[in-house]
Amino acid sequence: MTMEDLQGFIARLKSDTEGERPEEEIFASFQNLLQKDAEVAEKIAETLATLSSEKSARLLRRMLDFAGEKKVRKTIKRSLYRLESRGIIVSEGPVKREASILRPLRAEPPKGFATSIDYTGHRLLVLVVPHAGRGWSVIHGLISDQEGLKNILGEEMSRKEFRGFFERFRQELSLPLVEMEPSYIGYLFTQSYQATVDRERTPPQGYLSLKSEIESIKKEYERPLIYAHLRLDEVSEETWRANRGGDLLKNDLLADWRIEESLIRPYSDAVRETEASKLFLNQTQKEARFQEIYLKALSELFPDPRRSLYKRRLEEMAYVLLKLGKEEDARTALSTATDLEKPLQPLQPNPFLFQLVVKSIFIPLAKDYEQQKKEPSLIVKP
Repeated sequence: MTMEDLQGFIARLKSDTEGERPEEEIFASFQNLLQKDAEVAEKIAETLATLSSEKSARLLRRMLDFAGEKKVRKTIKRSLYRLESRGIIVSEGPVKREASILRPLRAEPPKGFATSIDYTGHRLLVLVVPHAGRGWSVIHGLISDQEGLKNILGEEMSRKEFRGFFERFRQELSLPLVEMEPSYIGYLFTQSYQATVDRERTPPQGYLSLKSEIESIKKEYERPLIYAHLRLDEVSEETWRANRGGDLLKNDLLADWRIEESLIRPYSDAVRETEASKLFLNQTQKEARFQEIYLKALSELFPDPRRSLYKRRLEEMAYVLLKLGKEEDARTALSTATDLEKPLQPLQPNPFLFQLVVKSIFIPLAKDYEQQKKEPSLIVKP
């Protein structure tokens, strides 16, 4: 297991143990590691010791039954002692399990995956639900934070078929795909479906046949998933990060982010007209006029609802960045997202939104310039 995989696994373990995932499923997710990888087993035990709950104590007791190495067992007992010292009830003796000749088939736990978000607010979701003895249900679809559920498809596959499907799926994507809690994927699907209904649009027909499968997995979330992995109070204290929000647009994952041309075009035209003005304006005066255009675009294009839209996009992107091992950028994205809760300040505009506006204004201008170069000249050379 790579360091990145281990970090992701530990993050999921914390989230699952603190959440509502059944204890049996959590233990099954790492049971096979207890005798194969002592280092990972110790890390699991140390992590459970940080979660002050009887659930984590019971998981540690179960670990004692399976752990083989003396060093691992010592770490588990030390973790149990730490919980007990904090007043957590730790039952005595090993967890009793009755042996059975006929063991029921157990399905593997569900899996979830999501892409990053593109500049239009679209992302792809994948929900995998294994069923004991009858293959896997694979649900994948496209959602939009402005339009709701765009499309959805469900397929039954064997484990082998899913591996082939997933590999092709990843290769064909232009956006990175990260693992995500399946209950959250289910939540995003149901939220997107409801958004489609609320906008009085016709949802994809396939959703109704998949609804029961999705709703059996999903949980309700009061806020985006990133808050289960990064502490808001810590990020809020790092106020300097919001001032570096503009740098996020240099990250590969946000490099294509821009304001839609239909919205930004009037401001692009105003910049071009200022540059081509026949009035005598020195460079300083032009720069002042450009600044006025930028700030006007900022105030007109980002009322409260649209700032809330970008706040949510950055919160979702913070999780993707964290899963890809870019914790510094994840923290900056989350800090920038919380900063968008504040009203716009013309004298001190939000750095992320300001850079987004400036970048977006010049994209149509660059396109116009390239088009002009391709057009044939009407001047006849002697």
